[in-house]
Amino acid sequence: MTSTIRSAADTPSPGTRRPGPLARRWPTGVGLGAAVASPALVSPLPAQLQIWISAWSVLLAAVIYLTWGSARGDLGDRRWLSAQTAAVLGFGAVAMGAVTVDPAAARYVLAAGWLTHAAWDVVHHRAGRVVPRWYAETCMVADVLLATALLTVGIV
Repeated sequence: MTSTIRSAADTPSPGTRRPGPLARRWPTGVGLGAAVASPALVSPLPAQLQIWISAWSVLLAAVIYLTWGSARGDLGDRRWLSAQTAAVLGFGAVAMGAVTVDPAAARYVLAAGWLTHAAWDVVHHRAGRVVPRWYAETCMVADVLLATALLTVGIV
């Protein structure tokens, strides 16, 4: 027979409840909100401006990881610093490619960039490094939904 020892932190105090699964997934809700708000704000703009905004946003997403990781001190390991730097260069190439190709092709370049960044978010969420896990989750949800909008609706 085994017994389970619980600490005070594991046992909710009387009259309190643990947050439900939806309350624990608040970053998903924030990502959903950001993904809905972004096209709503950008869609009235001309298509070429929408491409520029999305292109530089995918680069900015990578720069945020590099900056946040530096500020947190998580990039002291040369491998993490090299990976973040390579990501910024890679997403910069995606941005440059998106603004130089035909607008019909730009949506696919951007969707690939956002999906790749979503995979980058998953890596960071699982590792628990560079950015807080809630941020990686929020960003991943927004990235996947933006890529989906690009692939289904087009430039918005």
